Amino acid sequence: MNLVGHNIGLVEQLKMHMIKKLNEYHRDGFIVEGKFQELLIRETAALDERLEVMKEWL
Repeated sequence: MNLVGHNIGLVEQLKMHMIKKLNEYHRDGFIVEGKFQELLIRETAALDERLEVMKEWL
């Protein structure tokens, strides 16, 4: 596997970990009700963009 392919796997793992942590924070009440979806979209947008660019390089 080349370096870009390996990095894609790492970014995907980072995204899953971040979503899991956001869900935990939401469940525990640290995120204001009604703002969770907005926060989730904002936080994952950069990683989605990075993944798209990396997949174009392959």
